[in-house]
Amino acid sequence: MQKLLIATSNPGKVGEYRAQLADLNLELVSLADLGLGSIEETGKNFEENALLKARTYFKQSGLPCIADDGGLEIDALGGEPGVRSRRWKTGNENVTDQELIDFTLEKMREVPKEKRTARLRLVMAFIDGEGAEHVTEAAVEGLIADAPAQNKIEGFPFRAVLYIPRFNKMYDDLTHEEHDAVNQRVVAIKKLKPIIAKAQV
Repeated sequence: MQKLLIATSNPGKVGEYRAQLADLNLELVSLADLGLGSIEETGKNFEENALLKARTYFKQSGLPCIADDGGLEIDALGGEPGVRSRRWKTGNENVTDQELIDFTLEKMREVPKEKRTARLRLVMAFIDGEGAEHVTEAAVEGLIADAPAQNKIEGFPFRAVLYIPRFNKMYDDLTHEEHDAVNQRVVAIKKLKPIIAKAQV
């Protein structure tokens, strides 16, 4: 069975990949499975970082590799935090989910509802066993809420503050079916899945 490296150390993200690719004849392995550490994400945008991770881990492992980069874009803040999403508050990724949630809500405290538009955007890169690169992206549109969701999911702080008008719910309160319909990672995986399936033949 061919292996596919999921280039993330976030268990929640690994779970989303596993769920969407479960029906392919692939052995899905994570960075932790291979003992690979994180790299510095020096790209200027999501696409550069996604490709940087995919290329680096493809070279390190010799395995087909899928990686992504994404974050929150708030229109009222000129697209912030964007590529700096995890490092937004202090420049250090080692802040808690709750700190990022609180920081986001504080930054938006005086912004009226009609100007609270935002999205979680993601770019995904897949490098097949021959080294060919494939890139796609997806986004889920919403509004920054006044208060966080009650059911906050560990590892995804910005989902706790994004209200989804399509379902009249907070992102973290969506049902499984609603979540799969809008989740930016799930949508991007579905776009790349035919290419991944073809690559393993």
